Order: sequence, then C-alpha cells, then structure tokens
Amino acid sequence: MRTIFDMRCFFPFLSRIVLGLILLNLPVALFAQTVRVQSGDQFGHGLMFRFNDNCFVALPRHVIVKDNPKLTVFTAAPVVHSLAWVTDPFWKDMDLAVAQVRGIVEDRCTRDLDWFAEAHPEANSIGQLMQLSATGESRPTQMQITESGYLTFDARLAQPDAELRQGISGAFLMVGGKPVGMALRMASQTEGIFLRSEEIEMNLRRWLTRRAGLTVTEVPAAPTPAPVPLSRFEVVSAASAPVSPDMSEQNLIGPGRYVFAPDGPNRIVFRTRDGASAPVSGLHLTSDPEAGHALPRRIRVTVSSRRDGRGDRPFLTGEAGPDGILEQSRMATTAVWVFVTVLDSWDAGSVGIDEIAFD
Repeated sequence: MRTIFDMRCFFPFLSRIVLGLILLNLPVALFAQTVRVQSGDQFGHGLMFRFNDNCFVALPRHVIVKDNPKLTVFTAAPVVHSLAWVTDPFWKDMDLAVAQVRGIVEDRCTRDLDWFAEAHPEANSIGQLMQLSATGESRPTQMQITESGYLTFDARLAQPDAELRQGISGAFLMVGGKPVGMALRMASQTEGIFLRSEEIEMNLRRWLTRRAGLTVTEVPAAPTPAPVPLSRFEVVSAASAPVSPDMSEQNLIGPGRYVFAPDGPNRIVFRTRDGASAPVSGLHLTSDPEAGHALPRRIRVTVSSRRDGRGDRPFLTGEAGPDGILEQSRMATTAVWVFVTVLDSWDAGSVGIDEIAFD
C-alpha cells in the first residue's frame, strides 16, 4: 500500500512555522532604535532618530535629573554606550525632551525623524511596547490601545494576568513596526498613558529646524580667554559604562573624572580628531588617590595606523602606582587609533581616572 503525501496539507503547517520565525525576529529587526537612558541615578527609555546627519534621542522630560544636561545612552545588545546632551525646550506641561548623541552609539542610529509621523494610533490597535534590560535584551510587551485622544492615548496589556514592568517611561509602542507613542507613566499595573508620535515629531522638527537655523550676530562685550588647546585625540568609546553620566569617559580629555565599575578589562578607545596619523611616544595617566575611588593598576596600550582601527599592535604596558600616576615613554610611532585597556585596579570598588594624555 502506497502512502501519498499531499503538499496542500503541509502548506498551512509550514506557513505557521515561517510566520513564527518572522515574529520571533521582529524585535531585533524593527526595534533596534530603542535605547536605555541614564540621568544621574535614574533610568528610562528613549528612541533614536537622525536629523540633519546628527543622532538624537526622544525621551520624557521627567526622567531627567533637574539641571543636569548629561545622559548616558545604552543600545540593545551587543551593548555600547555614549554620552548625550539633553534639552527640554517645550512648554512645561509637555513631558518631552531631546538629547543629542555623540560617539559610538551614532553608528546604530539609522531611522529618520519622519518615522515618527508615519503611524497614527487608532483605538483597538495592538502593538509591542519595547523596553531594554540592563544587558540589552529587548523586552516586547503586547498592548492594545483603548482610548485615543488628541495629545495622548491609553493602552492596556493584551495578555491576561500580565503586569507592566517598572521603568516604562520613554518606551515606545510599536504598531506595524512604526512608533505610535511614547510611554509617559503607568496608570495602573496593566495600563499606560502615551504621548502621540505625531505630537513628538511636530515639536521635535520645529525645534531642531529652528536650532539648525540659528546664527550668532552679537559682538562679545569683553575678550574671551584663550581656549585650552584640544588634545590631538578624542575619546570614541569605553567598554565599561560610567557609574553616572557626569562621570563619562569623555572627561578623560577635559575637566572631570571617569568613574566605572570594574566588570572586566576596560578598553578605552581614542582616535585622532582629523582621522590622520599622529606621532605617539608615551602615555600619561593620572588618578586622584584622595577622590574616594579605586585606582587603576595594570595598563596595556595598543595602537593602529589603519583608518578602520584594525590590526592594532602592542605599544606599551605599565603599572600605575598607588599615587594614581603612570608615565611611560618609548620610541615614537604613528597612530590613528590608541586603545588603552585598564586590566585591573589596586582596590575593590568603582575605578576613577582623571586624565589620559599622549606624548
């Protein structure tokens, strides 16, 4: 007896498998612009977008620590972070702010501001509320829009017995892969209130367009002091995030201090500002032993002369003393990139570095 396989019976089963695989990968494919933000010791979310070749993050005003313009922005896994500067130029009752991102996170910033205006939240629509864990995993939560107003809308969890996680502020609800609104607050354990994306887009575009058109015509009343010469190198990234935005790795070549939790070797990346090779013959690293932070100990430095930063080669290794100082020189070489890796520290706890400079 011969068994005949009917492909028509197999197609529905196959289509369910394919659809499941597509849905499984939607968070990775569509929601990569979701970021986690830190202001002081507060955490929230935001959504990245590009405008005039710059990267920005839209986020709620209330997650910003008062009078502190610095944010740390964390991407989805594999997690990288950058410093951002935040402004809240909108009227006081509008819970919206915008931050400009500088650094390695800009490479992940791909969607245009028009993205916010492409979707319109409608009652009964079902979407995914996108949040990120501390390790960068996406956490999509299915929600249904229940009431759509002029400036805001309400949405509730679509799954029975589910509860909203704390920290939804700034997380965007996505419908059909488009952001329809930003979470402002929880109305209950199962409901949230959202600012409509059309309002976000309209206000962001007006502000950013005006800012781009600003010109300064005033004559300074008094001579300004001579600027401090810039280092030939700029900080691109660091493997370990700062403990707070005010203690970013950007402080290594300016005022302030870089403080990070030692969760393994911390590779700090420097690059010449113009992308051209520059001579390097030594390293100066300083940390204040009276500042209350652990001091770095073993340091490894590699360099690369390639524009893409690949093929880095050993340059020097050294050990900072208990006074927090490492000064070491060797035969000069040329480099576009310098990679300074802090391998360990003298004590337990957060590590602080005041300055890294190169001869």
